[in-house]
Amino acid sequence: MRRSLVLNAVLSVLVLAAGPTFAQAPAAPPRPATTWVPVEEPMSALLNGGHRIVSASGPSFTLERGGKYVVCEVRTAGGMRGTAETTSTCHRLN
Repeated sequence: MRRSLVLNAVLSVLVLAAGPTFAQAPAAPPRPATTWVPVEEPMSALLNGGHRIVSASGPSFTLERGGKYVVCEVRTAGGMRGTAETTSTCHRLN
C-alpha cells in the first residue's frame, strides 16, 4: 500500500511539473478581420438585381455579382418563432 502511495505522489509531481510547459507554447498568430457589412436588401431583391447563387449550405447562401460576394441566411416561415413569412439577412464580404 505504501508503494502505491509513493507511486501516486511521484506521478502527481510529474504531472504538475509538466503543466507549465503546455502554458508556454507560442500563441497562434492573430486572424485578420473579415469585412461584414449589412445589406438592407433581402436575398430575393439581390437575385432579381443580378446576383447569382455560387454556394449553398443549409440556410446560408453565397451570392456573387461582378466579383463581389454577399452571404445571406434565410429564415423560413413558421418554425419555433412562428413567423408568417420567410425572411433573409445578408452581409457583403468585399
